[in-house]
Amino acid sequence: MKELKKTEIIKKNYEFKYFFKKGKYYSGSIIEVYLFNNTLNVNKLGIVVSKKIGGSVIRNKIKRYIRSAYTDIEDDINTCCNLLIVWKKNISHEKANYFDIKNELISILKSSNNIGERIWKKFLLYY
Repeated sequence: MKELKKTEIIKKNYEFKYFFKKGKYYSGSIIEVYLFNNTLNVNKLGIVVSKKIGGSVIRNKIKRYIRSAYTDIEDDINTCCNLLIVWKKNISHEKANYFDIKNELISILKSSNNIGERIWKKFLLYY
């Protein structure tokens, strides 16, 4: 698996609460993103999948898909950005696939102006 270059993973409960409180909310069909800027020179990433989705194997599979989609576009995301990606509770785990998650993440980041033009033009070629 590819390593996150300029991103720190958040794991503490108070960090998640702060991201929910401070972040600007963007919604897609399968994921929600809370996004805000920081003063550090790194991005921070948090991934949330509710226990209502399924067991730990299913939740970790969804988290792996989200993390993998993020690492593929990490170089094109503006630095100093905090992201909290939340899998929607009413979406079944059967809808979890890498390509849909990646495309939705790109479109949400484009709508928030936090992604470079190069990846957006590449994204438009496929759709």
